[in-house]
Amino acid sequence: MAMQILHHSPAIAAWDLPHAAAVEDLLKKYIKTLPGGATIAPPRLFIYKGKAFSRACPKSGIDAPAYCPGDHTVYLEMGLGDQVAESYGDFGALSIIAHEFGHAYMFKSNKHPVGKEGELAADAFAGGFARYAEKNGALEPGDLDEARATFASVGDYEVYHHDHHGTPMERRQAFENGYLLGFRLPGDRSSETSAPPARNRSEPASPKPRERDSSPTNQPSFPAPNNQAERPPGSSAPVLGLVLGAGLFIALLAGVVTMVARAREENW
Repeated sequence: MAMQILHHSPAIAAWDLPHAAAVEDLLKKYIKTLPGGATIAPPRLFIYKGKAFSRACPKSGIDAPAYCPGDHTVYLEMGLGDQVAESYGDFGALSIIAHEFGHAYMFKSNKHPVGKEGELAADAFAGGFARYAEKNGALEPGDLDEARATFASVGDYEVYHHDHHGTPMERRQAFENGYLLGFRLPGDRSSETSAPPARNRSEPASPKPRERDSSPTNQPSFPAPNNQAERPPGSSAPVLGLVLGAGLFIALLAGVVTMVARAREENW
């Protein structure tokens, strides 16, 4: 879990213990905003000079930024912090603390990837923290660029080495992804916000029911429906047929009367 600075570039910055303590307090608050973070005890931050020794993590000495799961402690050597601050800026050094806190959070969540993926996930955690710090007004102009340069500097191209942590581009991009998208535990989708599905443009939106208004002055001034205009026009065919039928009946009756009269005359 140790970070080793491989590249350097000139910069003017200051880094001190009060700022480290302020970042530690902010990191504790940030962890509580993450899934399960409210129940996770934050790690102890131990800042020292030279080498540190811990029975929980037996080594010849811890001389680089590291997280020890055995004693749940983040170790940061001050000389290296000064070196990073001078090369890349104060927030670059402080972002290393965030990276190691990311290891602690993932270990306690039992979702810590192994190898390179674990390092990139911790970089993303640092990016998510940078976003949180920015929202809380804790960043200064240029701080994000300092962090980006720092994470690019700890990348390497020894892709086949067992301790390969990612290329410079991969590490910087992991930080950037955490900043832009927010950090979430590897394989965890519960922290994703679900956006409402986009409506099909060809599909009209359902109209919202209009609330009934008791005030007549607010009623829309639509013209009243014309019932006569809506009624289909009446037909004169039945009347005409009646007249024609009556005339035909009269003519037929007259013809019958005439024929009966002629027959009587002939018989007479």
